[in-house]
Amino acid sequence: MFRQIFNLRVITQSPISRSFSTSTITQSKKSILKLRARERKEINELRQRYILEKKYNVDPVLGLSNNPFLNRLDAEVKEPNVLGSSYDISEIEKLIYGAKEAKPIDNFSKEAFEASSQRQKDIVLRILNMKNRSEEEILKYKVNLARQEFQRFEGDTGSSEVQAAIATVKIHHLYKHVQQNKKDFQNTRILRMLIQKRQRILKYLKKDQPERYFYTINKLGLTDDIVHMEFNFDRRYMQNFKMFGDRVLIKESKSVKEEERKQKRKENKILKRKSLKELRSMKKSLEL
Repeated sequence: MFRQIFNLRVITQSPISRSFSTSTITQSKKSILKLRARERKEINELRQRYILEKKYNVDPVLGLSNNPFLNRLDAEVKEPNVLGSSYDISEIEKLIYGAKEAKPIDNFSKEAFEASSQRQKDIVLRILNMKNRSEEEILKYKVNLARQEFQRFEGDTGSSEVQAAIATVKIHHLYKHVQQNKKDFQNTRILRMLIQKRQRILKYLKKDQPERYFYTINKLGLTDDIVHMEFNFDRRYMQNFKMFGDRVLIKESKSVKEEERKQKRKENKILKRKSLKELRSMKKSLEL
């Protein structure tokens, strides 16, 4: 009798305890898997966002910073031997040499005359130096250098790469002017039209001659994304790329600000995990 009761207890208790334990473990495993899946999704979304931000972090107007070609144009203008109004330094030297070889004035020593000639040469060079010329003349000189750099043959002014280079030089020149003259709406409009024109020229060049296209955008400090992106030269751009410094041009609504704060908190929460070195390095590269 005692044996039967004991067996009955074993039979009735065993399945209940085994069923309870298995279901709890299964549920906890599912919860862990769901949590990990959600974490992977959040990490991937953040990674894609950083990739897009890096992609569109390039200034669509000025292109990549420290462009060698544009820096060279700026340095060329500042050279002491570069003269404006199409003057050549050899002509100045010939003029000074002719005056030097002429018969000196009575009672005027040769040494004093040579010193005077050198002073005259320095004065003439300072007056005619490109640094002292008008902005219009400086722009004309840079445009001519850009044309010579990209021309396919002597005197080429119509090829797409030459037109794109000239447009880029004018864009940089006008950009600085608009920065200094915030209310010059006419030149702001001209600048906007130049940017659109450059996009059209480069799109045509890509279809016509892809190799020349990639050579051109690389030399001008542009990217393929800049050429094809939908872009408006508006207040949003001016604020995002700090055209006028930290000046606020667009006031965001409360809902937009709240959404930005929410995204920032979510981002910081994800980046706190020790295993996300890649994402942290991507974020630092965007902040540079």
